[in-house]
Amino acid sequence: MGLLSKDDYHKIAQTIEYPTMALIDGKMVNSVSGKTFSTYNPATGEKLTEITSCNEEDVDLAVKAARRAFKDKRWSGLAPSERKKVLEKMRDLIIEHKDELAVMETLDSGRPISDIAETDVYETAECIAWYGEAADKLEDQITASGQDIVSMIVREPIGVVGAILPWNFPMLMAAWKLGPILASGNSVVVKPSKLTTLTMLRIAELAMAAGLPQGVLNVVTGSGAVVGEAIATHPDVNLLTFTGSTAVGRTLLEYSGKSNLKRVLLELGGKNPCIVMPDVKDLDTAAEGIVQAAFWNMGENCSANSRLLVHKDIKNALLEAVLEKTKAWTVGDPLDPQFRLGSMIEKPHMEKVLAYIETAKAEGATLVCGGRQILPETGGYFIEPTIFDNVTSEMTIAKEEIFGPVLAVMTFSDEEEAIRMANDTEYGLHASIWSNDVNQVHRLSRAIQAGTISVNCFSEGDFGTPFGGFKQSGFIGRDKSLWASRQYTEMKTIWLKIR
Repeated sequence: MGLLSKDDYHKIAQTIEYPTMALIDGKMVNSVSGKTFSTYNPATGEKLTEITSCNEEDVDLAVKAARRAFKDKRWSGLAPSERKKVLEKMRDLIIEHKDELAVMETLDSGRPISDIAETDVYETAECIAWYGEAADKLEDQITASGQDIVSMIVREPIGVVGAILPWNFPMLMAAWKLGPILASGNSVVVKPSKLTTLTMLRIAELAMAAGLPQGVLNVVTGSGAVVGEAIATHPDVNLLTFTGSTAVGRTLLEYSGKSNLKRVLLELGGKNPCIVMPDVKDLDTAAEGIVQAAFWNMGENCSANSRLLVHKDIKNALLEAVLEKTKAWTVGDPLDPQFRLGSMIEKPHMEKVLAYIETAKAEGATLVCGGRQILPETGGYFIEPTIFDNVTSEMTIAKEEIFGPVLAVMTFSDEEEAIRMANDTEYGLHASIWSNDVNQVHRLSRAIQAGTISVNCFSEGDFGTPFGGFKQSGFIGRDKSLWASRQYTEMKTIWLKIR
């Protein structure tokens, strides 16, 4: 794997040809209206390119193309082993173009090249291939019945899927959706975030080069208010999958009810706790995991552990270790591998995060680290890693998802209080537990209301484990694992009487 140098990445950036057109029915096309929108590098404020801006008419063309492809079985009718070959070829092409994709995503998102080049681009490729390999593992069933009956439960692809993607992990979230959708035999209409469109378009080009039939994958670009709503309300979309904010998720459920009652799978926000029990001896290792959970991807991560719940007896020692580890989380040019943090996604989001920081100060939290915008001379939107101590449960930063590099430190006295504080949120996506007592770990893991619990580490699991949340962190759906594949299929009972 390995990283290139800052100069190498900047040289690649100068050679990239940005994809700018939508993909509809196997062709890269401009929108019907001819309109475009600008996309910017959030680390410099500079415009990268103009991308076609789709509307309701473009969405309708994409859905019709997807329906034709599904109906004539050019993809859905293939044997799973044949779909596997195409998805594995997609994997190979993504790896072949890994440096181009990594630089493109860094320019478009402000994320550090070290994360994308070493992790995301490989996980994107392997996720596609994992679902290709799983395509023939979704077995049908024969149920027990009388000797004159053959009772079968079979799964069939659900049809046309609409996928609305977030901006924080553009490639990887695309793979989390596309892998199971395509492996299950569906056609799909994808809307990437308007803020991070480029790598989805490039992956779509690679998918076509890998042999994906025309019309199976369509990508419509533009705003959520126009393109996202058009997909969500379209009467010929069978299922909608979305990763993003809880507020938008609520709206998508309304659209489903007002249109054709399409299935809706939502992966939403989080206000995730990290619980550190007093028996933890290796505070240095715990501190490393804590800062990773809080600051990775600039905190622009729905599973970020933004609440540190620590036992009062070890709070001071742990906070000292956390502050020391935070020094390594340097902020700067995202194309320079020496920096672990890049920029916020856009100026309005940066200002929102800074407003949360000011609110925390006004409400009485103690700022012990960071708290400022830095590097304004770059034209980018950079914020220091920020830590607040003496946070109480009624404070805004203890309740609301900030989606930035801000950690709130809170204390508890016993296990029951830790559980109560961890669950004192409308969300339930992820939690981390640090403890050396296996019995305590089991009690806490069972009691905390979250879809994923990581113990003595920060992790979202692997491709074999489902990812999604309790309460307002999700709605029915899970990404990853065979559960994801199943939810893009329809279940059918066939009751055959033998004569």
